[in-house]
Amino acid sequence: MQSGPNGMFIERPAFFFVQTFRTSCHKPFSFRYIMAPPTPLLAVRGSDGTFLLRGPPTCEENANGPRDPRQSRFAVFSKDGTLFAWCNGDKVTVVKTADGSQVRLFDLPKTAMLEFSPLNTVLATWQVYSKTQDNPQGDPNLQLWDLKTGSCLKALYQKKVQGWCPNWSDDEKIAVRSVNNELHFFENNDFNTIANKLHLQKVSEFVLSPGCQPSKVAVYVPGSKGAPSFVRLYQYPDFAGPTSALANKSFFKADRVNLLWNKKASAVLVTASTEVDKTGASYYGEQTLHYLATNGETALVQLQKNGPIYDVAWSPRSNEFCVVYGFMPAKATVYNLKCEPVFDFGTGPRNAVYYSPQGHILVLAGFGNLRGQMEVWDVKKWKQVSKPQAPDSTHFAWCPDGEHVVTSTCAPRLRVSNGYKIWHYTGTVLYKQDTPAGTELWETVWQPFPDGMFPERPVKYQAAPSELGSTEVKPAEAYRPPALRNKPATASSKLHEEEPPQNMRPGATGDKQLSKTALKNQKKREAKKAAKQETNPDVPELLSNPPQTNSTPPESSSGDPETDKKIKNVKKKLKAIDELKALQATGKPLQRNQLEKLEKEAQLLKELEDLQLGFITFVLNVSTPNFTNATLITVPLYHWLSRYCSLPPGSADDDEAEEPVDMDRPLMEIHFCGSTPLLWRTDDLKAARDVGLVGTLVGSLARQPRQNTRMGRPLELLPEEGHLLVDMGTAAVSGLDTKSEHPVGHPENLEQYNTGLENCFMEQSALALEDRKRTLIRVLTKKQKDHSRSQEDTECDVRDRLEALERSFSFPRTAMSVQLCTAQAGLAHCSQERQFLAADWPMPQDARLKSRFRVFRDLRRQGFYLTSAGKFGGDYLVYPGDPLRFHAHFIAVCVSMDELMPLCDILAIARLGSNVKKTVLLCSSGESDDNEEVVYTSLQWSGMA
Repeated sequence: MQSGPNGMFIERPAFFFVQTFRTSCHKPFSFRYIMAPPTPLLAVRGSDGTFLLRGPPTCEENANGPRDPRQSRFAVFSKDGTLFAWCNGDKVTVVKTADGSQVRLFDLPKTAMLEFSPLNTVLATWQVYSKTQDNPQGDPNLQLWDLKTGSCLKALYQKKVQGWCPNWSDDEKIAVRSVNNELHFFENNDFNTIANKLHLQKVSEFVLSPGCQPSKVAVYVPGSKGAPSFVRLYQYPDFAGPTSALANKSFFKADRVNLLWNKKASAVLVTASTEVDKTGASYYGEQTLHYLATNGETALVQLQKNGPIYDVAWSPRSNEFCVVYGFMPAKATVYNLKCEPVFDFGTGPRNAVYYSPQGHILVLAGFGNLRGQMEVWDVKKWKQVSKPQAPDSTHFAWCPDGEHVVTSTCAPRLRVSNGYKIWHYTGTVLYKQDTPAGTELWETVWQPFPDGMFPERPVKYQAAPSELGSTEVKPAEAYRPPALRNKPATASSKLHEEEPPQNMRPGATGDKQLSKTALKNQKKREAKKAAKQETNPDVPELLSNPPQTNSTPPESSSGDPETDKKIKNVKKKLKAIDELKALQATGKPLQRNQLEKLEKEAQLLKELEDLQLGFITFVLNVSTPNFTNATLITVPLYHWLSRYCSLPPGSADDDEAEEPVDMDRPLMEIHFCGSTPLLWRTDDLKAARDVGLVGTLVGSLARQPRQNTRMGRPLELLPEEGHLLVDMGTAAVSGLDTKSEHPVGHPENLEQYNTGLENCFMEQSALALEDRKRTLIRVLTKKQKDHSRSQEDTECDVRDRLEALERSFSFPRTAMSVQLCTAQAGLAHCSQERQFLAADWPMPQDARLKSRFRVFRDLRRQGFYLTSAGKFGGDYLVYPGDPLRFHAHFIAVCVSMDELMPLCDILAIARLGSNVKKTVLLCSSGESDDNEEVVYTSLQWSGMA
């Protein structure tokens, strides 16, 4: 907008104004126009081509931008974002991002890497080094092109892809590259003359400082023959010797390092890593973090938790840095330039840290083998803004405006569910794009901009509006068995001890910190209160606790604890359905399992009505020792029917079932082969996968029956998996009653089957003999032609051999083909026929098997996936998600509460867990069905003293 002659404002697109008024109206106004920040572009590269997408708020493909339908090997923006280049196996194209006009086109079909110099003067291209017999030395594979003229400035040899591109200073006055363990410096893009050299023995890593003159360089030299490794900082061109170094830091434990300058080029962070931890404390080696400043200060950053260092990031303001470190759940801490902790974020599932370009927001994320949880923090107030979740993400990047981020799932890290999302940092998804079936997403890159283009804006805590809604993770309590729900939480009931952020710990807001004695007395009082409540549950808590105005009124009791429990569970599910309805009303899309819960509302209401009407008054007129004639008694309906009427077994609902039985849903049929539970139907396999049960395919494929790489139906279940399906009411054991005296069926049917089987065997035996005869005749006839024997001798020989074959031929019964009848009517869906299904688990249940099942059920309720761990010396492998996407984190070993384990066995299984990169869990459950508590003890190998 601009100011008119009478002070009116007139719209002027893409600009906003600053107006300066004068005291005299006769003097003209003065204006200062400032261009509004542009809309950043997002480069998307995949198997279906490369194109540019306009960022928020439009989030649409750039009409003026390029679109190449061919598959690109590499794509890159220039440092200021004005140019964009990509290579597609045929040409290297350079265009302007403003209008898509072509700048240069290079005929370089083998190019694999591209990079712009900071001022867009030079384009560096790299291809894989190769040589032939005619050319044993090979051709130069690193080429530097002048973008103004299109000519090649220099062609160099660069065999390794690591560090292939020269490092330029921001003003392009200096360029440096590593050649044969020494650094070559070039000035003013003159690559024909080496202006200076830095020669150190076996230089393996170097990084040139950002910014302009004076330029500094950090170099790393690995140790050898007992000498330590060291990192030195030099200022160009002062390379006289060790005394001329700005800072020097030596250390022994380093096989490789990562050097990271801050934006002001005043300090470097060095992450040193070893391949093997010689102390045996960690399978992943050992990492240390060192600090070097250009003023000569050096320090070892003291981390507060043992374990690997996952990520390190400097703040764009160069006054602090954040480190994510420690065994999972990992800690995250912000340090100042004195390497002192400034703020501790506690522990959580995270392995990466990202500062916004303006440095006012920090994101802690857990990608890769974690569930994609992101924590967005306001750096000035140290306050959490949002906590969204982006599962299966492999890439995260801040938009230059500091308001938006992009998360993407790219191949080859993940070849399924590829796509990208653009978020507002408050947790709202503004744009979502999934790749079509049969295509892959390879990369998403934001267009960079010069510093100061996007000013810092105040941090918002309210979610930005969007049609796609938010993925804010609601705080969910960990599952606790019913036996522990009225007891205080103990450390034994948790897999990990979680540490809250620094400003949320006791005493952080000025509360008085309790002493050890006070904490001990408080725990005693809580335990005494829990024990009293357990021994006398009918006594209300109002006697020990003061009344509260917001307490809910007590629910009416039916007199039967079992029915009260059922009513409570049904009401809890109806409440969850109401919450899902409210969530659906806000416009957030629901998942399939949530929609299925909504469809069960009418069924739950009917079940609740039946339970509440089940308490009726009966006038009993029976001759029993306990009741007199015409006695008026109020009893639960089902309790009375089950005592005085003969209801079929399995007609009562299971108290421990997660959901009521859906009468309209087909039951899964569990077949038994000996003692092994099997699922045959495809629908049953899908239904078992939907409830988180994995199983193992053990059947051979029809087209490839002689291999064991790819298996088919049936799906073999663990005994605990089959027991859990029956326990949930979603499956039943198919076949005859296992307690019947004649489980094989009618004798005449069995005789008919055996007769048919014998006839089939005789027929196949005859066919196999005829096939063997034809093969023998063909071989002998071929020998006759080769040895020129007479026809009479050949016929006599064939006759003798055929007679011998008939006398000696034997067709084994194991080779007989048997037709399997897999088409079955399936189990009935109506409630009347369900009553005749086997409700009890037919497998024998000793104390150990019952303990294994309780552990399996408890871990499954917590959301873990389980498979057999026979190859790892345990009972179960515990996965945080679907085993097709995640690695197992734990090896569960079921032991009894009072079982004595030899020390050598504990050491052996702990070392095994360390070798396979998994944590061993000793799982102990209660000895009775009433006690469902499962106690977990984790073992981690830390070496031997």
